Amino acid sequence: MLLITHSMHAQLTPLPNTENYIQTKTYLDYNGSVPTKSSETVGYFDGLGRPKQVVNVKASPLGRDVVTHIEYDQFGRQTKDYLPVPQSGTQNGAIITNPLSNATQPGIYGSEKIYSEKMLEKSPLDRIMQQIQPGNDWANKPVGFSYEANMVNEVYQYTTKTTWENGATKSELILASATSFYAPGTLYKNVVTDEDGNKTVEFKNGRGQTLLVRKITTEYLDTYYVYNEYDQLAFVIPPKAVHMGTAEPLLNDLCYQYRYDGRNRLVEKKLPGKGWELMVYDKADRLILTQDAVMGSKGKWLLTKYDIFGRAIYTGVLVSTAKRAVLQDLIKDLVITEPRSTQGFIRNGMTI
Repeated sequence: MLLITHSMHAQLTPLPNTENYIQTKTYLDYNGSVPTKSSETVGYFDGLGRPKQVVNVKASPLGRDVVTHIEYDQFGRQTKDYLPVPQSGTQNGAIITNPLSNATQPGIYGSEKIYSEKMLEKSPLDRIMQQIQPGNDWANKPVGFSYEANMVNEVYQYTTKTTWENGATKSELILASATSFYAPGTLYKNVVTDEDGNKTVEFKNGRGQTLLVRKITTEYLDTYYVYNEYDQLAFVIPPKAVHMGTAEPLLNDLCYQYRYDGRNRLVEKKLPGKGWELMVYDKADRLILTQDAVMGSKGKWLLTKYDIFGRAIYTGVLVSTAKRAVLQDLIKDLVITEPRSTQGFIRNGMTI
């Protein structure tokens, strides 16, 4: 297979027909009919169509090939990721028989370990249990992974009560009591232990939604993610707010809040300590108007218009005191585009 990324007159180095490969040449500087700079890569594949070697032709500062070796274990899994190895010369893209032999040169990697390694679970799931980074210094500092279920009194069970207000969801955060926890064994619990022994614990429900991320160092730092009845992210509760109740003033000061319209589009959001930010979309789900609290106090909106290909072509300021729901209703059935024209127009006394 041959892939040419530029120029009908591209000249590629002939390669042997005994290997499966994709050869790519990209011109970096083109002067008339004579290319002066180019980047050439050859990817080789085994009989099963799996990548086995990538040759970056003459990619080193000395004009030598740089080769990435790819190998698989007896089960066809790629458990080692090798660093690219500069070769002693160039074979103009031909496959390198022993690409790792040059790695031990003092000016390259020397005695360093040149691959990262994954230890996989002995099951059809092939889940990663350990991962070790390249380099001798990391050899005894693996990243560990474990897969468990939640235990008793481990994760608070927040819920919401959602109503419809001004064309958007409005959720109330509820924690029935200080003892409202998910029942044991109802959540997936994934634990990642980094090279320094610090743990990150992630809890997910059966729908794959992340409910809690817990950082464990000298203390627990919990960040909760709360979804409304429509499986939309309604609240993010940072560590400082976890044990301080669910009153609205607290939510406004410390939490992230999100509201959505009937098409599942984010139309209102509030970041900690900030006012509400509003968003208005056209029929094609493109963001047309946005407003933060400062612009809202001045009766202004940031306007974005697009061409027929969906590319933003200009932004401006719309002066309007209309509510978000009113503006959304005005353009909900419109696809807002700006056609190209050789004639200008007059706006606020200016010819554009």
